Amino acid sequence: MEQIWESNNKELSLNVAINCKGKCVFQVVASDDKPFSQYVNRKITVNNFREITLSFPVTPKKLKIQVECIRGSQNTNDFIVNIVEKPLKKYNIKIDTDTQNFLDLAVYFSQVAGFQKSNENGKLYRTENKMYNIKYYPKIVDFATGNVLNTPARIGHKTGIIEVAQVSMLKYTIPMRMIILLHEFSHKYKNPLMNLPISDEIGADLNALYLYLGCGFSKVDAIFVFANVFLRAQTQSNLERMNKIMEYIKKFENEEYANVIL
Repeated sequence: MEQIWESNNKELSLNVAINCKGKCVFQVVASDDKPFSQYVNRKITVNNFREITLSFPVTPKKLKIQVECIRGSQNTNDFIVNIVEKPLKKYNIKIDTDTQNFLDLAVYFSQVAGFQKSNENGKLYRTENKMYNIKYYPKIVDFATGNVLNTPARIGHKTGIIEVAQVSMLKYTIPMRMIILLHEFSHKYKNPLMNLPISDEIGADLNALYLYLGCGFSKVDAIFVFANVFLRAQTQSNLERMNKIMEYIKKFENEEYANVIL
């Protein structure tokens, strides 16, 4: 099943209801028509019926919604998909002007990172006031050793410049790119405001989630990114970080940090 949704760059959510015969696995994708520009990519198990909500704090002009049965009946007559647009669930978070400027830059970069070319010198994206800067590289290289680093992004603790690896961004959805950028931003620009060291990872995780969840982005994409990083290094500190992240998300959804607004 494929459908074009007139999203018109507005924020919205889509309730996707799937009826099928028995137990099936579906791939649900929402994308722009440009390369590597997915807003949603979910693999879900459906036992006769299931409804999921897809959150879109940002959208292109048109969203291409694809729902494919990848395990179970391959006969399209054996399942029915119904999509209904609803208001986006957001939270009443505190965002100052500087943070909003970075959010605007991060959204723009996340939306174009899949099809805009990087370069070896770092293609520069910056806010109009030049306060926040993102440099887009094919890969991130350790300047001291010349070795390629296995990280999607990093921030200069002194310069505040965020370096991003295109090889990683191509694998991620727009929301996944957002949580990565907000994590790096939080290291330099949010941790110190909470009397935390710039290097504090848990502080950066939670400060990023506050902005990310508050804007209405889905927890699913954030959890995927964090889990993907931690699976590569299953240390005690990373397990602690994951526990803190899951605990924070639960509390956030319970409105312990901000109230829901529609």
